[in-house]
Amino acid sequence: MMRDNAGSWIIKILLGVIVLVFIFLGLGPDRNSGNSIVAEVNKTVISWDDYRLAYNELVEGYRRQLGGNLSEEMIKMFRLREQALESLITSELMIQEADRLKLRVTDKELEQAITALPYFKTDGVFDMALYEALLRQNGLTVPQFEAQQRKSMLISKLRSMVESGVLVTDGEVQELYKYKNTEASVRYTLFDPASYADVTVDDAYVAAYFAEKGEQYKTDPEARISFMRFGRDDFGKGIAITDEELADAYQANLDRYQTAETVEASHILIKVAEGATAEEEAEARKRADEVYAKAKAEGSDFAELAKTFSEGPSAKDGGRLGAFERSAMVKPFADKAFAMTEGEVSEPVRTQFGWHVIKLAKKNPATVKSLAEVKAELRKSLVDEQAEADAYAASENAFDMVLGSDNLKEAGETAELPVIDSAFFTRWKGPEAVASVDRMRIAKDAFELEVGGVSDILEYNGTYYIVQLIEKKESVVPELADVKERVQADALTQAKAEKAEAEASALLALLKEGKDFPEGTRVTESPLFTRDGKGADALDRKVVEAAFGLNAAKPVADEVIKGSGGMYVVALKEKKIPNLDGYAEASEALKAELLSQKRRDVLSKWVEELRNNAEIKRDPRFAAGDSE
Repeated sequence: MMRDNAGSWIIKILLGVIVLVFIFLGLGPDRNSGNSIVAEVNKTVISWDDYRLAYNELVEGYRRQLGGNLSEEMIKMFRLREQALESLITSELMIQEADRLKLRVTDKELEQAITALPYFKTDGVFDMALYEALLRQNGLTVPQFEAQQRKSMLISKLRSMVESGVLVTDGEVQELYKYKNTEASVRYTLFDPASYADVTVDDAYVAAYFAEKGEQYKTDPEARISFMRFGRDDFGKGIAITDEELADAYQANLDRYQTAETVEASHILIKVAEGATAEEEAEARKRADEVYAKAKAEGSDFAELAKTFSEGPSAKDGGRLGAFERSAMVKPFADKAFAMTEGEVSEPVRTQFGWHVIKLAKKNPATVKSLAEVKAELRKSLVDEQAEADAYAASENAFDMVLGSDNLKEAGETAELPVIDSAFFTRWKGPEAVASVDRMRIAKDAFELEVGGVSDILEYNGTYYIVQLIEKKESVVPELADVKERVQADALTQAKAEKAEAEASALLALLKEGKDFPEGTRVTESPLFTRDGKGADALDRKVVEAAFGLNAAKPVADEVIKGSGGMYVVALKEKKIPNLDGYAEASEALKAELLSQKRRDVLSKWVEELRNNAEIKRDPRFAAGDSE
């Protein structure tokens, strides 16, 4: 009734009362906290609203990095909730310290920073309308965004001040150069467990192995569900779309069927540096005029001229830029290119990048697909849209009818609604009774229900489900007989590894006594390699790491090295400290690397000191603790 009468003023008043009840009873996401405070930093409050915003931004950042694949388990593993709160606490501490030091961000500095951001520009110029529109799309007002920017810039000022005193000496850079370029080579013997074909295991060994390692053979938890399914495909067959509806939808979505005007062009760029002198500007223009004259000459090859004279990234492609819309290029370039005729070569055009000589290859006029061309596609889209809406409406009606029922199957039969029973399934495979595209998601939601619990309406890929968890089997260690083949194979692998390690340990003991590898031992000598593995070829990374812990006083590794290929016994063959022949050309990059690392270390210790001297209280739900 509320949905059908959403425009009624009575319904609006009723919804307002419900909202007030939720507010004054403290319901919603913060109901467990008793207030809106997630933390206090030296008496300054961090609100749940601030926390939610920081947490959502952090989650979205991780989701983008992981291609959308971010599960609840991964959120827990990465401790994103704690990360978001600790980041807010650190930011607040830095803001307080900046205030104490009387650091400020002026209105002029804020304006310059915001107007320089490229996503607020149109044709290279700051666009206030675009600025406000983009903020609205992201749920921000101008004052909110500018307050965030001011805080961010203030923290950057403070960081710069803290890091400005960090210096690196030539001696430190030279030591880093020697560290990175020191080379080592080793002699080693590999004991490969797979080569011990004579090793066998008896039943007693297998039983003992299973008694120790049985937990790794635990079964996956299983569940069984009943569910109702409301699919778009089940509701689309009887839907008819009129010609009038098609015409209205076509007009409403006309931009989807339009292609903007484009041109295809090549250019030769003569760069002019920002802040160039009048003489440098004149020299660049002279060169551009010379290139223009060559390009206009009869029989000239523009692509070859671009490869020879252009200073832009497209030079290697003969200056070709491909097809582009007017908005894709800076205004002076676009204005000229779109005003030219096919085959024309322009006089030099000045932009912020320098002087361009442009050759227009082709003009592609704007196009609009007619209704007749898109009719079939549009009809299917409208049918699918209506079918999905009908499927959802049917699922809502069904949910209302089975609401409060302890048995979805019986409720479905009473309401004459089809209910499907699944076989047992795991979280990782899902129920076979469900379409494969939806299995993993419905399995995840099913495992979050209590036995007997009924889900809300669940939507996956345009299909709606109502699910009841009927039964759940916890994971258990199976009987040995049920997994004996797997256990035997794993036990045999362990037995072979034990024999390889025993023989490797015996050889290592000999080497530690000062003896050499015995005659007949298969010894491999590596080439020289660096710490980062350069020159090590296929040598195991653990062997590379161990090599740089060896020297003349300790020529043999302390322990057998368990690598991916087996058990290694490693002795130093040679260690070579570099001279400074290549230092000069590497020094600037190394200095920057070392300076960056030292700045991070200094900043980290400085923030830790701020924390140690601060009064910090956190909501008890966070693992970091109530206070410190």
